[in-house]
Amino acid sequence: MVDFDNVNLKDFKIENIPDSGFYIRDFISEKEEQELLNKVYSAPKPKWVTLKNRRLQNWGGKPTERGMIAEPLPSWLKDSIFSKFSQLEIFNNCSKFKLPNHCLINEYESGQGIMPHEDGPFYYPTVATVSLNSYTILDLYKRRTEEKLNLEQNVTNFIPEFSLLLEPRSLLVLQDDLYKTYLHGIEERKSDNLSQKNIMNLSDDVNSDAILERSTRVSLTYRVVEKVMKVGIFKKNT
Repeated sequence: MVDFDNVNLKDFKIENIPDSGFYIRDFISEKEEQELLNKVYSAPKPKWVTLKNRRLQNWGGKPTERGMIAEPLPSWLKDSIFSKFSQLEIFNNCSKFKLPNHCLINEYESGQGIMPHEDGPFYYPTVATVSLNSYTILDLYKRRTEEKLNLEQNVTNFIPEFSLLLEPRSLLVLQDDLYKTYLHGIEERKSDNLSQKNIMNLSDDVNSDAILERSTRVSLTYRVVEKVMKVGIFKKNT
């Protein structure tokens, strides 16, 4: 495990990619990982939203153009995570918040993925993702104007500029250009040949020719929603 008292985020910068990406292996322990998985899967059934290629849970509120009616994040999403976020000062540049107020939980079964996309204007331009239970490959695509306008039509023609290996219990932080001008996505596949990807964060102990088999992956994506509404504004005057 990393000694978070003696490091800062810059120590984990991914080299030779646009600004700024940071990757920390073993960000949480196996025990913490299992505790988080237990909480995810014990959430009330209505908390799950099932989509075509994955299912998800929203915690902290639902972001909209008008703003988000904030709900407190449960302690289990914060206890083993937020102290490390604070020590690494991941969200310290956010003008209103120093810690996330929203967490999106995605479950990807083997063979599932998500098309290239951007996180959008609702969020402060920093995203921190914790991976649980399985690895995945995250592909990064340089966005062109015509691709943004016709994303659905052009997605099959996208070629990743580079990729990142996200291992179980790891943390990935994307900021700056990687957040603002790149799309990110996960191909729908059950295994990955690492030699066929331009992976920029392979550790020395990972075989670059390995073929990895995916299992069910759960991701915790932490962000700051800056526009927050108070519940009271919806109450009628009496």
